Amino acid sequence: MNRSTADSQGVVPLSSLAAGQNATIEDITINCADYIRRRLHMLGFGHGRSVTKIRQAPFGGPMVFHVCDVQMCLRRAQADMIMVRPAPQTAPQPAVEPCATTALA
Repeated sequence: MNRSTADSQGVVPLSSLAAGQNATIEDITINCADYIRRRLHMLGFGHGRSVTKIRQAPFGGPMVFHVCDVQMCLRRAQADMIMVRPAPQTAPQPAVEPCATTALA
């Protein structure tokens, strides 16, 4: 899957997610070596899995992802190989506090 096709279908590299953003894994790029593909699958980065980006180290360092009830750290090079479909972002709902009613005497 090349990047231009991926972008047009709403599929982006895992590394492009914002911290706290959820996504579903779609595929691992074809230019990924077989041994890396197998290792990513063994770690839980398989098709259809839900993944969340937890945080990223400064200056393009490693990224931490939550997948299969564990947190995994990946380099940008490996995260670029995993193509995901971001979950739709829902606008945060403002906290609604009940109105305090006072009895007027």
